[in-house]
Amino acid sequence: MTQTETQQANLDEIRQLLLSMAEKGQVVEAVDLMVELVRAVRDRNTELELRLRTLLKDKFGRKSETLAKDQLDLFLGLLGVPVPPEAPSDASEAEGADAAEPEDEPKKRARPHGRRPLPEHLPREEKVLPVPPEERPCPTCGLERECIGYERSEVLEFVPGHFVVEVLLREKLACRPCGEGVVVAAPANKVIERGLPGPGAMAEVLVNKYTDSLPLYRQHERFKRLGVDIARSTLGNWVAEGAWLLRPIALRLALRVLAAHVLQTDSTHLRVLDDSRKPAVKRGTLWCYVGDGQDVVFRYTPTGHQDAPLAFLALRRGWLQADGTNLYDKLFKDRPGHAATAVEVGCWMHGRRYFVRALEAGDLRAAVPLKKIQALYKIEDDANALGLDPDARLALRQEKSVPVLLELGTWIAATANREPPKSPLAKAMTYSVNQWQALMRYTEDGRLPIDNGAVERAIRTVAVGRKNYLFAGSDEGAERAAILYSILGSCALAGVDPWAYLRDVLDKLAGNWPHHRLDELLPAQWKTLYAKPVAAEPPPPI
Repeated sequence: MTQTETQQANLDEIRQLLLSMAEKGQVVEAVDLMVELVRAVRDRNTELELRLRTLLKDKFGRKSETLAKDQLDLFLGLLGVPVPPEAPSDASEAEGADAAEPEDEPKKRARPHGRRPLPEHLPREEKVLPVPPEERPCPTCGLERECIGYERSEVLEFVPGHFVVEVLLREKLACRPCGEGVVVAAPANKVIERGLPGPGAMAEVLVNKYTDSLPLYRQHERFKRLGVDIARSTLGNWVAEGAWLLRPIALRLALRVLAAHVLQTDSTHLRVLDDSRKPAVKRGTLWCYVGDGQDVVFRYTPTGHQDAPLAFLALRRGWLQADGTNLYDKLFKDRPGHAATAVEVGCWMHGRRYFVRALEAGDLRAAVPLKKIQALYKIEDDANALGLDPDARLALRQEKSVPVLLELGTWIAATANREPPKSPLAKAMTYSVNQWQALMRYTEDGRLPIDNGAVERAIRTVAVGRKNYLFAGSDEGAERAAILYSILGSCALAGVDPWAYLRDVLDKLAGNWPHHRLDELLPAQWKTLYAKPVAAEPPPPI
C-alpha cells in the first residue's frame, strides 16, 4: 500500500469513528476529538514550516539575527500592542590543520632531494653579524684581529607584500701578524634550527591559515605567484614548529583565563582524520574559553564529552557564562561531597535567538519579547557610549534593565500557559523560564556581560576556517590549531596586528627568551611594551 493509500485509509477510519460517536449521541466528544486532531495537525505543520524556513534561510537568507526597530514596531502594531515613544538614551543626553587539500596531482618523476636554492630575482638585504668585542683580540699576541671574510647563509623572509632574502654574514676574524686565532661570529637565532624561514615568513603562513582561513595548498599557489615555490609539506612543518614555539604562551593564556573575574565558554566541532575508523574522519571538539573579554584559549579533545571542560574548570571559582547547556551542571549545583564551584551566568544572545526563530516561523507575538530584549541591549549600548565603570553600569542596570526584565517575565508567565508546548514560541519561552535566574544574573555585577558574544566571535574564526580546510590531519594537528587559535584570537581581542605580533614574538622566543618574562609576550602586554607601527614596504620594481 502506498503512502497516499495509507493516509486515505486513516482518514476513512477517523470519519467512521466520528460518525459512530455522533450516532451514539457523543457529539461533544466527537467535536473535542476533532479539535485535538486539528491541533495536532497544526502543531505538526508549524514544526515542518519552521524547519523549511530554517533550511531556506540557511541556504539563501541573511545570517544575522538583527531585527530593525521599525520592523519590530510594525509587528507590534499588527498585534495591536501600543509602541511607546523612544526615550532619549543616557549617552545622547550626556553628549548632547590543513588536511583538506585537493587530491594530489598524478605522481611525476621524482626530483632530486635537497633544498632548492632561493630564486636569484628576490631582493637581498645583507645583515652583518659581528664578532663580539671580547673575542676580537688575538689570544696569542693580543692585537686586534682583522676581517678576512664572512660565512654566508640565507634566510627567506617576508615583509608585507613580498618576500626578501636576508643574507646573514657571520664575520670571521684572524690575526695577520701571527696567523693564529681565527674566530667566527655566532650563528643567528632561527625560528627553526638550521631552517629556511625567518620569523616574518613563518608569521605570514600562520596568520594566513588561522586568521584569514587560507589553507596551505592555497598559500603554496599564492607564494608561487610571488616567485617562491615552497612545498606544502614544508609549509606544514613551519606550522608545526611555530605552534611548538608558541605553546608556552598559550599555557600562560590558559592560566590567565582561569583567573579571570568572569569566564565565558562554548564549543564547536572540528573534523579530524583518523585512519583507525571507517569512515576515516571523526568529530573532534574545540572548547573555547574567554577571560574578562581580554584573553581567549582553545582546547582540543577528540570527543565532545563533558569530562574535558569539567577537568579544565575544576579549580576555577567564580562566574561562568554559558549558553544553557547541561554540560556544566556539576559545577553549578551542590552534590554529595562536592560544593558548587561556579555561578551560572546566562546568555541573552541565545535567549533572544529562540524568539527570533518563533518570529521567523510566522508568530508575530514573538515581537513583544524581542522588543523588550532590544531595550535591554539599548541600555548596554548607552553604558558603553558613556564609558561607565562597573559600579555605574550596575546602577544603570538596576534602575533600567531590571524593570524591563520583570515586564518580560510577566509577559512570559501570562503567555506560556496558553501556548501548545511544541510551538516555536513555547520553546523560546521554555528556554527563558529554565534559564531565568541565570539570565537575570548579569544585573548583579557590572563586570558581567549581557551575553556570550565574545566566545561566539572567537568561534566564528574557527567556523570560517574549517569551511576552507575542512578537517585537521590528526589529533596533534588539531591541538596545534587550538594553540594558534588561542594566540591569534587573543591578538584580536587586544587589537593587535597578528603579523607584527608573531614576527616579533617568534624572533624573541627563538632567541631563548627567559621563561619568567613570558607574560610580557602575551598579546595585551606585548601591545603596551613592544608594539610599533608597521609600515608596509613597497614591492620591488618589476
